[in-house]
Amino acid sequence: MENLNKYTLDKIIDIPSLQNIQDKFSKMTGLSSITVDKFGTPVTAPSNFSKFCNVLRDSKIGCSRCITCDAEGGLRSMLSKQPIIYTCHAGLTDLSAPIIVNNTYFGCMLCGQVMIKEGKNKNSVNIKELSEVTSIPIEKLEDALNEVKVVEYDALIDSADFLSLFANLITEMGVATITHFHLLKETEEKMKYQELAKDTQFKALQSKVNPHFLFNTLNTIAGMALMENSQNTADLIYALSDLLRYGIKNSEDMVEIGAELESIRKYLFIESVRYSDKLSFDIKISDEILKYKVPVMTLQPIIENAIIHGLEPKKNPGKITIFGKILPNKDVLIKISDDGIGMSSEKLNTLIQNINSSSSRNCIGMKIVQDRLTYYFGSKYEIKMESSLATGTTVYITVPLTN
Repeated sequence: MENLNKYTLDKIIDIPSLQNIQDKFSKMTGLSSITVDKFGTPVTAPSNFSKFCNVLRDSKIGCSRCITCDAEGGLRSMLSKQPIIYTCHAGLTDLSAPIIVNNTYFGCMLCGQVMIKEGKNKNSVNIKELSEVTSIPIEKLEDALNEVKVVEYDALIDSADFLSLFANLITEMGVATITHFHLLKETEEKMKYQELAKDTQFKALQSKVNPHFLFNTLNTIAGMALMENSQNTADLIYALSDLLRYGIKNSEDMVEIGAELESIRKYLFIESVRYSDKLSFDIKISDEILKYKVPVMTLQPIIENAIIHGLEPKKNPGKITIFGKILPNKDVLIKISDDGIGMSSEKLNTLIQNINSSSSRNCIGMKIVQDRLTYYFGSKYEIKMESSLATGTTVYITVPLTN
């Protein structure tokens, strides 16, 4: 794909459509949200902002601190290339999900303005200091703080996962817009399809960009690719459509391992196209485990982590191997291995500590998998890892035989 640095977020995404998506996200989750560009400048109006944050932003100093905090949150999620949970300057809990296309950072979606029930982080809000710094009466801040939403940590993890999906959908819509535009402008005949693309974008706004419309649009683009004899492009779009549908359809469900693996095959197909001959994969799963269930999206964050941190830095081609069988104790074992750069024992121990820590803001993808496994099956079923430098990393997942 061409260099995307010349594009800005507001150029590749229709802002009214983006605002509509953001408003719907806030309405569904009950969280405040806003989308900013790579410089931290808002490109949408705030959705469902809390009274407490509105009071702070009414102050010149408070507003400046909030904007700076938003920019830092976006930068941190951009550097980690995944959603993060963090505490804002005022002591509330926020989420940030980056919008990244082919390693080009366009901006991020921010949401939150809540307190964690388990963490009792109301104590972290220093009302007296905020009042002194912003010159806002302390009574006004206390009154607004009492209305701040309190959520459970698991709910926030789910919101982070959901926010990431929305950010990725926005990214893919923008990339499709850019790619399609350049393909269609090559000939006078294709200019007709360019007008169709504009009309399709308008209809996306009219239909509130619901998932069925998005999938139908992706399938239409794939059909056009087939008419242009672009079989690989069509296969890629169909795989993406199926992958997005799988994530949305099963966002809160347990799924059969067979269905999870089918989704993983599509994901690895997309990644193998992206990395060309640098990535290969092999799936060796016993048929007897396919009917048993795991939490949806258990494998993808681990495989994505292996690709980004294990194989991507490697100079030579790399391989992902997925193995699964039933253990003698009647648990299901799924082993995900890569032959990437690996890590030292110190780095591995730090990673494991971050995954197991309730307060860590790192490794959120792996933490989500860990939290889901322990939520559904108990603390016995935790992620196990082993790694060595220049050899690779293996992640072990065990689940009970659940139909």
